Amino acid sequence: MKLLAMDLFRTAIAMRSFEHAAASRQVAEAVVVRAEFDNGTQGWGECLPRPYVTGETLESVEADLERILWPAALSLDFSDTAALADLPREAADGRCIHAAACAVELAAIDAGTLPRPNTKLATRVTGVLGSADPAKTLKRMRLMWWFGLREFKLKLGLGDDVDRENLRLVKRYMGKALTARQAELRVDVNGGWPIDDVPARIDDLVPFHVRVVEQPTFCPPDVLATLARRCSLPLLADESLRTLDDARTLRDAPSMWFNVRICKNGGLTRAAEMIRAIGPERGIVLGAMVGESGILSAAQRRLLQLLGPAAPRRVEGNYGRWLLHDDLTRPSPRFGYGGKLTSLKGPGLGVKIDPRKLERYGQLVKSLRK
Repeated sequence: MKLLAMDLFRTAIAMRSFEHAAASRQVAEAVVVRAEFDNGTQGWGECLPRPYVTGETLESVEADLERILWPAALSLDFSDTAALADLPREAADGRCIHAAACAVELAAIDAGTLPRPNTKLATRVTGVLGSADPAKTLKRMRLMWWFGLREFKLKLGLGDDVDRENLRLVKRYMGKALTARQAELRVDVNGGWPIDDVPARIDDLVPFHVRVVEQPTFCPPDVLATLARRCSLPLLADESLRTLDDARTLRDAPSMWFNVRICKNGGLTRAAEMIRAIGPERGIVLGAMVGESGILSAAQRRLLQLLGPAAPRRVEGNYGRWLLHDDLTRPSPRFGYGGKLTSLKGPGLGVKIDPRKLERYGQLVKSLRK
C-alpha cells in the first residue's frame, strides 16, 4: 500500500463563536489531506495547527507536508501499521511538525492501514463553556445541563471580573451537584496567568469546587511540574505536553493531569502511545482542537475504541454542529444525550467526505503526484 498522490486543501468553516485566553475564534481553519494509494484506496486526514500549541501555522503545515511528509511517506509501505511510526514528527532542525504528521497519518488510517476496532464506546463528553459574556455562559450551561451533561470545563483568563462572574454563576447553578460529586468542574486558563501569580489564584478557586486547573501559565514541562507542587489544586498539562519526554517529566508531579490531543501529539497512534505510557492511574483527558471537523472527531472515536478499557474517561471533542455551522463529513459526528459517544460503523475512520461541502468550504492549495 504505497502512496501515489496527495492533495492539500485549506478549509474554513464558520463557528458558533468561541473564546479563551489565547484566542477568540469565529472560523475554524484547517488543512485537510486527501491521499491516494496504489491499491486503489484513498483516505482523508485533517489538522488544525496552532502557533501557541505546537508552533505550527496553516502555512508551515502546507510547506512541511510538501517538503518533509510527502517525500518521507513515498518510501513507506502503509500496509504495515509500523509505517505510521516512521512518519517524521520533527523537522531536521528539531522543529515540531505534529499537526502536519497527524494529517498524513489519519489519511493512511482512513484508507485502511489500521484495522477498525470493534470495541463499543461507553464514553461521555465534557461540555466546554467559554464566553466573555457571563449571560451566554449561563445560557450554554443550562442547555448542556438539560441535555444531560455533568462534566464541564470553564475557560478562564477572560478578565478577572468576567472570570469571577462566570465562576459565581456556575457555582450558583450546580454547586450542590459539585459538592455531592454528581458533577465535575475543570477550568482552563490557556496560559493566561503570570507564573508567579498561579498558586494564589488557584487558592481562590477552591471555594468554587474546581477539580483541576488546566495550563494556568505557558512554561516548559519541568517548570509546570515544579509549579504543581506549590498549588492547592491539581494542574492539567496541555500546551506543556507535546512529546513522550514531556509526559515522563510531568509524571514526576504526583498530582499532575494530562490533556492528550490527536493533532497536538502527532497523530492517533502517538496519542495512544502517550496515554498508555502515562498510565490509567493518572488523570487523563482526551482533548480536541477547537473547530475540528468530522474527520478528527471520527479519529477520536477510533482512538477510544483502540484503547478499549484503557481509554480515558474524560473526553472533550465530537462537538460537530454544536460548535460548527456545518461540517465536511457524512455523518457529522457529535455527542448524543448525556454526552454519550457511540461507535462509528463505516470503514476507515467511519465517515465520508461530502464533495459539495469540501467545494464550499475548502480550497485546493497543492497537488502532489509521484
